Amino acid sequence: MGKAAMAALVWWACLAAQAAPLRLPASKEPVTQGGSVTATAQGALIRYRGWLLAVDGAVAEERPDVLLTSADAGQAPQLQIGSMRRSLPPWSAFELVKGSTRLRITALPGPEAPALLLDFGEADYRIVIPAASIARPAYPLLAQRFPGADLALLRQDGRRVMLPLGSGRAHVFGEEEEVPYRFTKVKR
Repeated sequence: MGKAAMAALVWWACLAAQAAPLRLPASKEPVTQGGSVTATAQGALIRYRGWLLAVDGAVAEERPDVLLTSADAGQAPQLQIGSMRRSLPPWSAFELVKGSTRLRITALPGPEAPALLLDFGEADYRIVIPAASIARPAYPLLAQRFPGADLALLRQDGRRVMLPLGSGRAHVFGEEEEVPYRFTKVKR
């Protein structure tokens, strides 16, 4: 094999390794269907089919699978899994698999502020997490700005709130109560 062919093979292997999802050990507990989001001050805890994600400093009773930090002051969003830390520049995606459920985390650019898009399963459920506050009159535009997203996890008055998208209702969860917002798989 020539040097050029060997270099191409090594380059292809590196790209394939980067594209392969990171596999996390599956839980021994039975996997519950559906999920929940619980707002906790400026962060949130997201549970879905065996996954536990802590967003923006939310603290869980058990160890989260993924820690996410929104973009801030020109910094890219951060992803942490165990001791591995990674920045997510705009348009980058990171895929993980736990048991039989896939999670793709995509960093999206934005005219006002960047956002994270969490894509669970094979188009099961999508959650968008804008880094900055969005004015209430702009809430109806979120479904257009993030097509396919089922839920927006927004910053409002210094805390996180949940806004279901595409349902036609504009009820914001998390303002008064700290009960989880529950959701189920969405058929597309």
